Amino acid sequence: MLTHSHSRCVIHGHRGARGLAPENTLKGFTRACQIGVDGLELDVLINAEERVVIHHDHRLNPDLTRNNRGFWVDTPTPLIKDLDTVDLKSYDIGQVKPGSKTHQAFPRQYPSDGESILLLSDLAEWWKNLKPVRPIINIELKSDPECPDHTPPVKDYVGIVIDEIKRFALIEHAWIQAFDWSLLIETKRQCKDIPTGFLSAEHDDDPTVWRETPSPWLAGFDPFCHNGKVADAVAAAGGDYWGPWYGDLCQESVTHARNLGLGVHPWTLNESADIKKTLEWGVTGITTDYPDLAREIFHANQIAVPDALDC
Repeated sequence: MLTHSHSRCVIHGHRGARGLAPENTLKGFTRACQIGVDGLELDVLINAEERVVIHHDHRLNPDLTRNNRGFWVDTPTPLIKDLDTVDLKSYDIGQVKPGSKTHQAFPRQYPSDGESILLLSDLAEWWKNLKPVRPIINIELKSDPECPDHTPPVKDYVGIVIDEIKRFALIEHAWIQAFDWSLLIETKRQCKDIPTGFLSAEHDDDPTVWRETPSPWLAGFDPFCHNGKVADAVAAAGGDYWGPWYGDLCQESVTHARNLGLGVHPWTLNESADIKKTLEWGVTGITTDYPDLAREIFHANQIAVPDALDC
């Protein structure tokens, strides 16, 4: 298990620094590192050539994606699993479609035309040259138990990702997290050395934790079988840290999880009051679209922050 004896909370930039730069792009990851983060959070899927692709949605996102003629893609867009690397690289995800919900949600995001969809290998090549320190690469495996044909079978999916993590010498520098806990249990089977984060949502718009019936997301580790607490279910499943939606947390749940030996790393904290509150509760990490805001609050509370990098 991860040890959480260190005195400070860590900052992970969500999809790079989504509030400031295009998500899951080299520009976004660079922006996060220039601000200074402990970790880069990113999403992955598997393409038609069984390469690990950094992308949040199972399909190309029409709010983010333009084709090689500069036109926004139409729905229904292709699935990532059906596209090869050359196809993927032909799209531009360097800005948000004007007037879209994403555009309204992130008005401070600065466009960077020409950003292409990355492979994990692209990120690893860039990451290895960062100095003097390199952030953790916090890899979220995207899947949907209700659409199993959008991703490879669990054993194959995890195997492809771990093979690439090993090939690019990231084994000591990566975390793996997921809402689909079956992927995390398989990760532990295939490689005990990678810390695993069990993500959960109880009270947001699209919960993965169900109150009375088994959830397809939790691989049989439903909280109602574990003292009614998500942290107990995570511990029973062998997790290293619990990654809840921040709205599901309170002082009691954080303390309880920490007493079980779990890290507590909530998502996605973008408001000053929420960051301050979770710090007071004793979380071990936060994921945010605005690492600059998080650093300001850490400074104000005399919490050490990671170095900003010249990259």
